[in-house]
Parts: sequence; C-alpha cells; structure tokens
Amino acid sequence: MTRPRFRSSIPPQRRSFQAGITDRLTSSWTSSDMTVNQSLIGKLKPMRARSRDFARNSEYGRKFFSLIQTNMVGHAGFSLKFDCRRPDGTVDKVDSARVLEAFKRWAKRGQCEVTGKLSWVQIQKLIATMTARDGEMLIQFVEGPTRGIHRFQLKLIPGHLLDEDLHRELPGGGVIRMGVEFDPDMKPVAYHIKDGGPRSDIDGPTAAQKHIRVPAREILHLFVPEELNQWRGVPWAFAGLRGARHLDQFEESALVAANAGASKMGFFFKKEMDGMPSNPADLADEASGDEQPEFLSDFEPGTFGVLPDGYDMKAFDPAYPNDVFDPFTKAVARKMATGLLTSYHSLTGDLTQVNFSSIRSGTLDDREHWKLLQGWEVGDALEPIVEAWLARALLYDTDLRQLPFTKFDKFNAPVFQGRRWDWVDPKADMAAEKEAVALKIKSRAQVIRERGGDPEQVWTEIEAEEQRLGPVAQPPPQPGQQPSAADDDDDDDEAA
Repeated sequence: MTRPRFRSSIPPQRRSFQAGITDRLTSSWTSSDMTVNQSLIGKLKPMRARSRDFARNSEYGRKFFSLIQTNMVGHAGFSLKFDCRRPDGTVDKVDSARVLEAFKRWAKRGQCEVTGKLSWVQIQKLIATMTARDGEMLIQFVEGPTRGIHRFQLKLIPGHLLDEDLHRELPGGGVIRMGVEFDPDMKPVAYHIKDGGPRSDIDGPTAAQKHIRVPAREILHLFVPEELNQWRGVPWAFAGLRGARHLDQFEESALVAANAGASKMGFFFKKEMDGMPSNPADLADEASGDEQPEFLSDFEPGTFGVLPDGYDMKAFDPAYPNDVFDPFTKAVARKMATGLLTSYHSLTGDLTQVNFSSIRSGTLDDREHWKLLQGWEVGDALEPIVEAWLARALLYDTDLRQLPFTKFDKFNAPVFQGRRWDWVDPKADMAAEKEAVALKIKSRAQVIRERGGDPEQVWTEIEAEEQRLGPVAQPPPQPGQQPSAADDDDDDDEAA
C-alpha cells in the first residue's frame, strides 16, 4: 500500500540576488534602469531650485554650505607656490619667485575677474559654494586689451544659464544635450549659454530666447561627476533634500502646535436641567432677551471664582510639546547628515551624545572628505586657471615676458595646498608624529604639509629666527624625565 505524498507548503529556496526579485513586498520598488543623464532630464531644474531654497531658508542648509566654504577653502584660500625646476631637477628659486609674484599681481581685486568685485580668494570660495549648491558652474576665459594687467580675466557663470532644455542633433554626428555641444566621441565642443538681453537679471533666465555659443576651450564646466559621460552636475545635497524638507515641515507644525499648547483656553457653556448642553441657537435667543451673566475671563494664582448659575466650563489644553519631538528630529537629522556626507555633530552642533572617540572618528572622516573635495577643486578649477593665466602673463607681464615662452612647461608648475586642521588630541598626535619622524617612516616636510604649511617657508622662518635670536633653546626636562648624557657630564665636572 502506497502512502500518500504531501506537498510542502514551504517554497523551494533558489540561489539568486534577493535585490532583483519582484514580489508582493517589492512591487513598488523601481526596477527601471536609468542612466544619470536620463534622470537629469526634467529633474535638474527642480533639484537646483530646491537646493537653492535649502541654502537660503533652512538653518541646516546654511550650516552645510558654510561647512563647505570653511573646510574646502578656508579664510585664506588655497596657498600657492611654483616649483620651477631646471633640466637637472634642481629647483630654480629665482624663476619660481618671479612667477609667483606675477600671479599675486593678477590675483588682486579688480584684475582677475570681469566685474572687478572679486579677489582670487573670493573666486575660490564661490567655486566651492556655487558648485555645491547648484551642482555646477562655468568659468569663461575672457581676453582683451581692457581685461586687466595681463589682458586675461575670469567670468563666473551660474549653472542655470546653461540651457538644460536645449537638445539637438547636429550634422556630422554631433549632438547638443542639455545645452552642451558634443562631438561624436562625446567630447565637449561648445556651451550654449542663455542670453536674455538687458533685462535677464530682472526677468530671470526662463525669459531667454537666444543662446550664445562659447567654444569649450574658453570654458571650464565645473561639477563633480557621479557617473561616466555625465552631461551636467547634480547639487551636492540631492540625497538629503527630502529629509530636510520633511524635517522643516515637521518643525513648523510642531512650532504651531507648541504655540497653541502654550495658549490655554476655556469655554463656558450653559447646561439644561438634565445636564445636557443646550442648543447654541437657543442660547443666543435667550441671551438677547435676558441679562447677560458675568463670566470669569481673568485668572490669578490662588483664587477661586464662582461660575454663573447653570453654566459650566470646559478647558482646552493641548498636550504639546511632548517627548516625541526631540528623538524624532534627531533621527531625521542624522539621516539627512548622512545624505549630505557630513557628520551629525558638525551639521547640527549637537554634542550631547558624543564622546571623545566618536567625535574624533567622525571628525577625521569629515576631514578626509574635505581633502577629497579640495583635490577636485585644485585639479578641475585652479590648475587650469593658472595654466591659462600663465600663457598670457608670459606675453604681457612686465617681468615675465623676459622669460622664454619655449620654457612654458618649466614655469607651469603650480603647487596648491589646501587648508588643514588642528589635531583633535594635540599632545598624543604630536608624540605620534615625533615618533614617526624618529623611525624615519615620515619626514618633517610631510608633517608640515599635513598641517597646511609650506616646508620651505617654515624652514626659512626658523633660519631667520635663529640668525636673529640664536639657536632655539631645548625645552626644560619634565618632572620624572631622565637627564640627558650632556647633563650628566656637566654634573660630573661640577663634582670634580
């Protein structure tokens, strides 16, 4: 007799990527594979508008963009020196100093930028903040006899003037995508800038009907690419904007509720003989013919009043604010800070739940991120600007035009140094650096550079100090420290 076979209710397990399965729980999860360029079409303009609103009207947004300007650029901007070298590899200090002095003359307010309002340091700050807020910006190289001492100036163009709605196919295989003209290999050829006429600053860029075609060799299109062959830049806060919006709406609603909760109110109502409230219309008719009762409207501590006969009072006391507000806002702010690629305590200033280890770890991670962005600004913006400037300065500067243009590669040797930060634990970190130098796994020059200094400048200052004041005295030994061999010899001599 064969026994009946029962089918198991447990579905068989199959080896597969769970993230690719579409079932009842994941049916609303997107499964369309879109490139970053497809996602940008139609979405860049609202993203940019919301990012600007975040920067202007949100406390967190103002702090976020302040962190970018403070940590990427700092108060003094990127330090610059030129490392011009001879064919044998030695540093040509004379030519390096000449090129640097010429650049300093051009970097002054009124020389380096077309409006005459910005200095070189202010341009660096705007590159960081405008690119972060809008996702991109453009810098045009403008030449001419009236363009400063070196006939070369910069024109800063906000990203919204590059027409994201302009798409066109061109003869020969070229295309225009979101205002950028590409050749068949998708190399940028030109940029189509909106021209709204003399009232564009009043009517806004949407009123522009004409475009100015600017060759790519005259434009720096600055943005941090997220994917390969990306046409336009994305605002840096894109992953945190929804959380910031939700948090702002919740805080506004909580503020209104707290305001209502602080406004204590009460209502008097007349009761019928059976204890049920009467009809408000009947009360109005009765009140018009009878003498109005005297109600209590002002209260003082420790006093008790008497209600009119037949009336009762019902208090309106909303229970808000409550204990949910603080943990909820912190949870949303933490998630928002993660999307903004910064630490929670840096964004909010909330240090209530941090200790030394956690704040050190978060701070060091933040600093590595800022150094990454500093490298982007140096490589994509500052070095190309210096290269374009030097080509004109060798022709028009009163000092540099004496140098041979054929040695352009020798003079085109800028070295930028971004700002650095003080140690989180100065005593322990200094001891670690000292030990690393003693073990010869790190040089003194590397220690100086990691702190944002220029080794040559530091050593020159130390040499000048010692020439004027004498050799720097050694610090006195600390309590419990063993005396040096020299001290022992001195003691022996005195005993003799």
